[in-house]
Amino acid sequence: MKVLQVAKPHEVLIIDKEVRALEAGEVLVDVKRVGICGSDLLIYNGDNPFTIYPRVIGHEIAGIVAQVAVDVSDFAVGDRVCIDPVLNCGVCDACRRGHPNVCSSLQVMGVHTDGGFASQFIVPAKNLYKVPEHLSWETAVLVEPFSIGSNICERTRITKGDRVLIVGSGVIGNTVLMTARMLGAEVIVCDILDEKLETAKALGSCATINSAKSDIKEEVMRITDGDGVTVVVDAASIPSLFLTLLECLAPGGRMGILGFSKKESVVNQFEITRKEITIIGSRLNNRRFPYVIDSFAKGLLNPEVLLEGVHPFTEAETIIQKLAASGMNGGKTVISFP
Repeated sequence: MKVLQVAKPHEVLIIDKEVRALEAGEVLVDVKRVGICGSDLLIYNGDNPFTIYPRVIGHEIAGIVAQVAVDVSDFAVGDRVCIDPVLNCGVCDACRRGHPNVCSSLQVMGVHTDGGFASQFIVPAKNLYKVPEHLSWETAVLVEPFSIGSNICERTRITKGDRVLIVGSGVIGNTVLMTARMLGAEVIVCDILDEKLETAKALGSCATINSAKSDIKEEVMRITDGDGVTVVVDAASIPSLFLTLLECLAPGGRMGILGFSKKESVVNQFEITRKEITIIGSRLNNRRFPYVIDSFAKGLLNPEVLLEGVHPFTEAETIIQKLAASGMNGGKTVISFP
C-alpha cells in the first residue's frame, strides 16, 4: 500500500508499505478520504511533542471495509465507515467512569500511532462507525472534526436560548458555531481576521467581533444589552484573554476550553464565585460520532460548506507543504484516494 509519512520535520515522503495480517478485533479499510488538520501541520513542522518520527499522519478518515478479522461480526466487506481516532485502554479509572477520551494511556491515530494517510488502514472495529449510503465521502470525512465541536457543545450544555461567544473562527470554531446554531443558540464569533468573520456570518453567526480592532468585553456587552453571554467557547487558547472572557459571561454562565496552551492565565476567583461560573475542559470526543452522523444524515448540519478543496493523494505532499507555509483558515482541505 501507499502511505504518506512525515519522516522528520519538514520532510514528507510517499512510500510503499506492506499490509500486515489482521489481528483479533481488527478491520482493514480501503481509505477514500482523509482530512488535513492543524495537528497534522504541527507534526510536519516539528511542533507536536507527542509525535515520534517517522509518523504516518491523518486522523480524519473515511473509507470502505475491505477485510474483517474472524471475530468481527458488526462489520462486513463493503460497509462505508468513518473512524474515531481516539484509542483508549478501556480499563483505567477514566475509561471505567465513561471518559475514554481522557484515558490514562490515551493515544490518537496519526499522532501517537500511525494514521490514515494510506491507501489501506488497519483499525480496531470498536473505532468504526457506519456511514449511510446517501452521504458523500466528503461529508463522511468531516464527522471527526464535527465530533470535537459536538463534544464541547454537549459539555457546556448549549441549548435553545443560550447566547454563545466563540473565540477563534478556524475549522473547529466553525464546527462549534454550526452545532450551536443547530441546537438553537445565538452565536457571536470573535477573531482577528475579517475574512474568517465573514465566513462566520455566512454560517449563521448573529454578530462578529474583530478583537484586533475592538474591545471584546465592550462589544459583547453592547451586543447583549449589558447581559453578557451564557456560554463562552475558547477555541483560540490565548491565555491573556482568560480574564476578559470570564467578564463576558452572564451570571450562571459556562466557559468551555479547547486549547492546549501551557502558558499560565490570570484567574480571578472572585469573578468565578460571584457569578457562579462553570469552567469546563473538552478534549477530542467522547463517543460523539453517532450523534454527528445522525445530524448529517437528517440534514441538520451541512458540513460540506466548510470544504475548501479535494486533492488526489499524489498531490498530498505539495498540499501539506503549502498549508504549513500559509496556515489554515476556517475551511477544510481533503485528500482523496483512488
